[in-house]
Amino acid sequence: MKTVSVTARINVPASAAWDIVRAGGGMDRWAPFVTSCRLEGSGVGATRVCVINQQELRESIETVDDECRLFQYRVLEQSLMPVRDIVGTIHVSATGSAEAEVLWFVNLELLDERAWPDVKAGIAGMYRAGIDGLEAYASQLTRP
Repeated sequence: MKTVSVTARINVPASAAWDIVRAGGGMDRWAPFVTSCRLEGSGVGATRVCVINQQELRESIETVDDECRLFQYRVLEQSLMPVRDIVGTIHVSATGSAEAEVLWFVNLELLDERAWPDVKAGIAGMYRAGIDGLEAYASQLTRP
């Protein structure tokens, strides 16, 4: 089992960032690596289908914990990287009235150990870009 983790502070209220993350769908509005995203169903048990690099990624929403601001998903189908048993988690915590910390991490199994450096760098880059995009999108929505 391998883990890739990215943590960053963003200049938006935690509640605003959480509202976007907890929705599950609409990642194409804030994650620049996602070209389209739709949600089939709602809440825990829903399926999220995103397109990344012209390839479909199917995920199951596993946890939406409003009290802890914890969102977890399991990747059901993907062909982007040589990995399996992928479970991703996004945790949003307040660090001030208009500032939050976002922790986005994934646990996965590698199909080819030699791919680890590229897999780790690729996921970390996507998560950093996603957190930056979350901040930008939440800022647009919370502007007066």
